[in-house]
Amino acid sequence: MEYFMVPTQKVPSLQHFRKTEKEVIGGLCSLANIPLTPETQRDQERRIRREIANSNERRRMQSINAGFQSLKTLIPHTDGEKLSKAAILQQTAEYIFSLEQEKTRLLQQNTQLKRFIQELSGSSPKRRRAEDKDEGIGSPDIWEDEKAEDLRREMIELRQQLDKERSVRMMLEEQVRSLEAHMYPEKLKVIAQQVQLQQQQEQVRLLHQEKLEREQQHLRTQLLPTPAPTHHPTVIVPAPAPPPSHHINVVTMGPSSVINSVSTSRQNLDTIVQVPGLGEAAVPEGHPLGLAL
Repeated sequence: MEYFMVPTQKVPSLQHFRKTEKEVIGGLCSLANIPLTPETQRDQERRIRREIANSNERRRMQSINAGFQSLKTLIPHTDGEKLSKAAILQQTAEYIFSLEQEKTRLLQQNTQLKRFIQELSGSSPKRRRAEDKDEGIGSPDIWEDEKAEDLRREMIELRQQLDKERSVRMMLEEQVRSLEAHMYPEKLKVIAQQVQLQQQQEQVRLLHQEKLEREQQHLRTQLLPTPAPTHHPTVIVPAPAPPPSHHINVVTMGPSSVINSVSTSRQNLDTIVQVPGLGEAAVPEGHPLGLAL
């Protein structure tokens, strides 16, 4: 009896054979519209999900491989050289780092060149005129023409700057006017409210001040004593009688007769009517008695 050794890799296992058999049976049943058993239905659903997952994984791997192929074409490498994914990633990182360094160096060089060009452009006309004058090459006419050209160029540049500044100023003024147009009603409303509030406060203050003044005046009138009424007796002065008519006889008298007449008039003046309780009566102004006294 002879035995033959068969490689195990080529011989399918029994489990795999049964699994394939179930899939074939499920496919035939689905084609023949035969109702499936629960186990066959579960196997079919599992197979469908596995196919969907395999399809998604296949598409993902294809996109990853396409990305690595594009990276491989970007980095410098030898034609026909086989690179793994890790090598492609490493060389890509190194290439990016070298590009960044080159970019920094070029920026610095560009800055230096710009500065050098500005220095040359700023001092070239004066330096050229000085060199021409020292060497004796330039003539006065050429120098005057260059000077006029430089002045004309400066005037044009100044006019352009002036126009630019004027346009900017007009734009800013327009913006300011628009902002004021938007903000002015609000400011006016706020100012009107403030003025109205101040007027109300002033009215309240005046009313309070008037009230305080009235209260103080009322208290002052209550605290001051009322003056007692004064009663003056009514004095009735009789009208003076008309003086009696005298007949003056011119008589030549001596000194003794003159003295006697003066004493007699004094006695007559002393006889003044006195009202009981009042003393001497007041003599009206312009009365003969008042004039005599």
